[in-house]
Amino acid sequence: MLRKRQEGPGRAKRFPIHVPIRYRIPHSPDWSLARTENVSRSGVLFRTDCVFEPMTTLDLRLELPPVNNNGGTHAEIVCKGEVVRVERHYSVGDSPAVAVAIYNYRLAKRGSRTEVPPLDPTLALARG
Repeated sequence: MLRKRQEGPGRAKRFPIHVPIRYRIPHSPDWSLARTENVSRSGVLFRTDCVFEPMTTLDLRLELPPVNNNGGTHAEIVCKGEVVRVERHYSVGDSPAVAVAIYNYRLAKRGSRTEVPPLDPTLALARG
C-alpha cells in the first residue's frame, strides 16, 4: 500500500524525536536496532546500515520512556509501515536514512506476549 507523498501545508509536521526503534521484515525472527531522526503523525525517518527498496513493508517498534523516573511502566508503539524513501547520500559517519509511512499502529505495554527483549541503554544512545 503505497501512500502518496504530501507536499505543502497538508504535509504532516515532523518532530525531531530521537528514540530507539526496532525494525524487521514481517515474520522475521530478528529485530534490528536504529534511532529515529524525526517522527510525524504519518511516518518516521531513521538511520540504518540496512538499505531497503521503496515499497518494502516493515514491522516497527518505538520504545517510549517510562511514565515516571521511578521505574514506571514502559510502553511501545508497534507499527506496520512501508518504505517510501531512502536517502543513500549522507555525511561521513552517518548511515543512510529510511523514511517509512506508517499505516497501522497500536500501543503495547512492555511484558505483552509480542514483547521483544528490552533495549540495552548503551546501544540505544550510541548514535545519539
